[in-house]
Amino acid sequence: MQPYKLLVIGMDGATFDLILPWASENRLPHLASLIRKGTSAFLRSTVPPMTPPAWASFFTGKNPGKHGVFDFIELKPGSYDFRFTNGGSVQAKSLWRLLSEAQKKVGILNVPMTYPPERVNGYLISGLDAPDEKSSFTYPPDLYKTLREAIGDYQIDIRHLGNMRGDRERDLTLQAFQEIEERRGAAARFLMEKYPADLTVVVFNATDQVQHHFWHYMDPQHPQHDPVGAKKYGQAIFNIYRQVDEQIGNLLQTLPEDTLVFVVSDHGAGATSNLGLYLNHYLHQIGLLNFENKSLSKSWLHQSAEKVDTLLRSTLSSKQKARLARLFPRLRTKLESWAAAPLDWASTRAYVNEAYIFSPSIWINLKGRRPQGVVEPGKEYEALIQFLIEKLYQLKDPDTGQQVIKKVYRKEEIYHGRYMDQAPDLILSWWEENSFTVKTSQVERIGLPVLERDTSPIVGGRDLSGAHRLHGILIMSGGPIKQGLTLSEAQIIDVAPTILYLMGRPIPEDFDGRVLTEAMEEAFTREHPPKYQQDKESQGERSDTGYSEEDMEKIRERLQGIGYLD
Repeated sequence: MQPYKLLVIGMDGATFDLILPWASENRLPHLASLIRKGTSAFLRSTVPPMTPPAWASFFTGKNPGKHGVFDFIELKPGSYDFRFTNGGSVQAKSLWRLLSEAQKKVGILNVPMTYPPERVNGYLISGLDAPDEKSSFTYPPDLYKTLREAIGDYQIDIRHLGNMRGDRERDLTLQAFQEIEERRGAAARFLMEKYPADLTVVVFNATDQVQHHFWHYMDPQHPQHDPVGAKKYGQAIFNIYRQVDEQIGNLLQTLPEDTLVFVVSDHGAGATSNLGLYLNHYLHQIGLLNFENKSLSKSWLHQSAEKVDTLLRSTLSSKQKARLARLFPRLRTKLESWAAAPLDWASTRAYVNEAYIFSPSIWINLKGRRPQGVVEPGKEYEALIQFLIEKLYQLKDPDTGQQVIKKVYRKEEIYHGRYMDQAPDLILSWWEENSFTVKTSQVERIGLPVLERDTSPIVGGRDLSGAHRLHGILIMSGGPIKQGLTLSEAQIIDVAPTILYLMGRPIPEDFDGRVLTEAMEEAFTREHPPKYQQDKESQGERSDTGYSEEDMEKIRERLQGIGYLD
């Protein structure tokens, strides 16, 4: 088999719900051509469909239980505190490491969960988990200097995304999206020409970010649609898709002959729900969680922590914020790691970490796992899980009477592997249509209904109007790939083994994904059946995140700006 070279283009959060109608009108000509000349599929993401586990599964071919990344945060062992995940959290060999070991050249640009950068046979420029451009986010280390000399300023991601309180700020944000992705495309073209690789991967972020903040302008069916703002911003999402489509066209012009092209997204997108669920209050109502008594009248400590938090969310520089965080580390940690209304751990059996409520999961306060764990492993744990599932399914929309939570997953249903103990105990399907949004506990709401419909306008930079969906996109084109085909099923874990196969490499036996042979001509797959091999070193060792306090503040600021942190 003559190995193919591949270009993989990532469009974070891209959805066929938008692409297919626009492509059919030829408004996205390059994506339309790739779809027409290749095979496409609605690509099932990880559960939950979040950037860190999804991209990690994309480049490892494994489920989160094997690679160890379940979301943007992970709980610190033996505590209730958390830390941000990054590439150092991924406990499985990456696609580019496997290829580097086989002496294949790789070029990786802006893939999430790649900081600190790995040593590869080629180059790697880390993605959104890199603190900023001053960090050591490239391999080789001097590559950033080379890149700046060639194309000018290169920016990892947009800064101060959470400041969009007016039209001027929104206009500047949209302009920044355009400029950053245009420069990203220029960087990709320069690198592809100067450092030719067998596998090149480049990810564009703006598709996801613009959807989070501008969906309610585009979508008349959004529960908080803004018809006035739609006159100015109704095309904001399309304009970003169009710009990325143009970048794709530019990249295709630089490709060597016989290079295959994949377009991938880590998850899909859709409207947020305006049905708020105060989940920790519900756990309190059903007798599984207790707030600290002193929280009924906010303690001096909590009031001070809130003031620190307000300053940390302000327009102070990252350096100033980091300095402030160092002065009040315990206040910030307490505010983030616990709920807005502090919990009485000694009488709490189940809880949600409210510092990160975009992707809510329920943790059991298990003995042996948490410092003040109260639930015994075994029968007590199993009985509690069953009770919780029953109670969660009983939540009904006060307006429609429909079940609020469509599916509650036990972690054993969706994960397997050596890192299962790091997964939350229950995952709630917040990504469904007409679902719910988890709200932070408020002391004054204790005893009030736990479900509340929000009819107020979206506040720019604070409220998200676009959420994630379970299915992203996959487009494959060139070589033996069938033309005009749509697959009935494909998962994000299938991408890595499919790439290895087309590059003439064996697939590690411990991959969870499969080769998408149905996307290829039968004669090709008959002549070249997939080969598998044992890879005894496919499991990595957890490394330190490498984040300083200042780095942590930069990551926190970025995630708050996107809307993932409360």
